[in-house]
Amino acid sequence: MNKARQGRSQAEPFRGKSHTLMPQRKRKSVAAYHDRVAHRYDDVYDDLFWRWHDALTWDYLKPFLPRDQSGTVIDLGCGTGKWGLRIARSGYSVTCVDISTKMLDTVERKAGELGLEDRVNCVHADLMDLKTLPDAGFELAVAFGEPLSSTERPLKALGEIHKIIKSDGLLVATIDNRLNSLDFFLENSDIDGLARFIKDGRTHWLTKDEDERFELQTFSPEQTKSLLQKTGFELVELLGKTVLPMRKFRELLEDRARFQQLLTIEKKLSRKPDAIGRAPHTQFVARKASP
Repeated sequence: MNKARQGRSQAEPFRGKSHTLMPQRKRKSVAAYHDRVAHRYDDVYDDLFWRWHDALTWDYLKPFLPRDQSGTVIDLGCGTGKWGLRIARSGYSVTCVDISTKMLDTVERKAGELGLEDRVNCVHADLMDLKTLPDAGFELAVAFGEPLSSTERPLKALGEIHKIIKSDGLLVATIDNRLNSLDFFLENSDIDGLARFIKDGRTHWLTKDEDERFELQTFSPEQTKSLLQKTGFELVELLGKTVLPMRKFRELLEDRARFQQLLTIEKKLSRKPDAIGRAPHTQFVARKASP
């Protein structure tokens, strides 16, 4: 899934009252929402901000691609295949996984149009259950668009991902950053909601159809580190994404020189520990520790 999920839909997450969905209902809600928006997903995330954001993502990812193009890669929560297909165009074989069949239909269509059918394999699966995938089968897993935050048990999902990555293999993923959400509650004078959110870090994705609403779990940088440690990963890199609030200042990206200048500034800020909490998402690189 690709909010990742290489972004999410035009709607913003509802930072209101927390509520807990039954796991089966939650999975159906996540799938239903992404099935419905799959046909317009790419259009929603095609503007100056997302081009700038994507340039950052690719620059951050490139150093961690397998050195040998025979290395196996998996895109978890692949959405319409933004990153899986881009990696495949670079010469790698990529397995694209998503809970939404409509998203996977789009990936298969685009792979065909790009002549990448032989390099792209689509698998319908939930991050909570990856048993259909080979154990220790992948050198690199990517999970952009915060699919881990949409699972009912992120710790279990990370455990499932750990199983399918080779020893010393890498996971590059983004997760919703808890601290960035605090302002919303104050802006809406929701002090009770703020108190609940600080306690459990839960929000939910708001759509007009209540059957499509699903819970999101947010994590502070320290909580993210703890999750990785508990599931047998070693943290390699942690950064904020994005520290500069360029969604609000898209017009500054119209000038190519400023576009590049702001990329440079963002890269310098994103790895500063005291700046990460400002970003809506945290990106991490983690290595599966050798036995």
